[in-house]
Amino acid sequence: MTEKLYWADATALAFETTGAVLSTHDDRTSIVLPRTLFYPEGGGQLGDAGTLAIGEVELSVVDTQIDGDGAIHHVLGAPLQGELAARFREGAAAALPVRGSLDRARRRDHMAQHTAQHALSRALADRAKADTVSARLGASLCTIDVNRPGIANQDLHQAEDLVNAIVMDDVAVTTSFPSAEELATLSLRKQPNAEKSAKGVRVVTIEGFDVTPCGGTHCTRTGQIGQVRIVGTEKYKGMLRVSFHGGARALSDARFRHQALLEISTELTCGPHDALGAVLKLRAEAKGAREKLDGARAELAELLAQRVREALPQAPGPHVVHLARPHDDLAALRVLAGKLTEDARVVALVGGHDPGSGETVLVVQRGAGGKLDCGAFVSAEGKARGGRGGGRPERAEGRFPRGTSIEVLATAASVALANSLPS
Repeated sequence: MTEKLYWADATALAFETTGAVLSTHDDRTSIVLPRTLFYPEGGGQLGDAGTLAIGEVELSVVDTQIDGDGAIHHVLGAPLQGELAARFREGAAAALPVRGSLDRARRRDHMAQHTAQHALSRALADRAKADTVSARLGASLCTIDVNRPGIANQDLHQAEDLVNAIVMDDVAVTTSFPSAEELATLSLRKQPNAEKSAKGVRVVTIEGFDVTPCGGTHCTRTGQIGQVRIVGTEKYKGMLRVSFHGGARALSDARFRHQALLEISTELTCGPHDALGAVLKLRAEAKGAREKLDGARAELAELLAQRVREALPQAPGPHVVHLARPHDDLAALRVLAGKLTEDARVVALVGGHDPGSGETVLVVQRGAGGKLDCGAFVSAEGKARGGRGGGRPERAEGRFPRGTSIEVLATAASVALANSLPS
């Protein structure tokens, strides 16, 4: 079992030792040491990164993991080669001095996020009656899952205010290994899990605020967190997932959002505080314009379909009608196909062009008297031509590679239709 030096001092960034052992973890080359400052992934916190200098060779540590025996693996960025690899094979590397150095920015970020999580979990319990079920401190986003399906914004704001008040008070954050008797007297926010160290249960205390069993790395004072911001919520497995940022991440996120708001307000020629009203007005105007456009498209489709229907021969049919409408979207194509098939004899193929992908978009619909299985036809043509699609016998839709001809598809439909008719 590796000795965890980070428990004694989470702010330390360098250490020295001997006794390096070459190993693997999940098929990745790793170094195991008798003692380390590198924190292994666990408890929702990611592992540390940095470097190990073994003798005269410096190795990049890209991750830190712990195995079931308590050995901490310093996962290397590449397999070990050269003279140092030979010394490990010969059993001579254990005597070499090892100098470990942590990625300072990564460690300090993890300390801030984990301490922020403890404080926010306490605040959510106090202000929103929402107890933490689990937490995840990711590389770009941290989350807390609480045992409630929802929390009002007012309660979230109160929890956020409480956390930042504790941050500004700059109270002490301490760790300890209380005896079983002492542990029983503590008001723990959560109960310790079954796993214990040789020293017992490690407890992290935010002075006058929160007491929680935890093996992670933390700030020594809450002022080192900087700030805590709740940035989102979502329902998750019957609970609520609260996303947050602490420290430099909170500042970076606030700066990004502020810049986005400034750019939006500039485009809308209004002040940042008026941007929401301007967006809502623009949205209402766009909805009105869309409704008028849809009405105009319906009228156009009716006129176009009427002209096509009037030009059809008087024969009982069926008649395959194809139209290329490269500037119409899918909704307009559907309307036009519906108008064309008001004549029961018509099998309509209406095609457009997807401006994003360049694909040919196709709507196939039959009139009430039609015999073509539209879904089967589109599916078969999609497989034959490198496209995709399908639908019901009376109507189907498909997408075909750029340049696919509507005329060619119409010819195929005529053949399919002829084969479906009794001889």
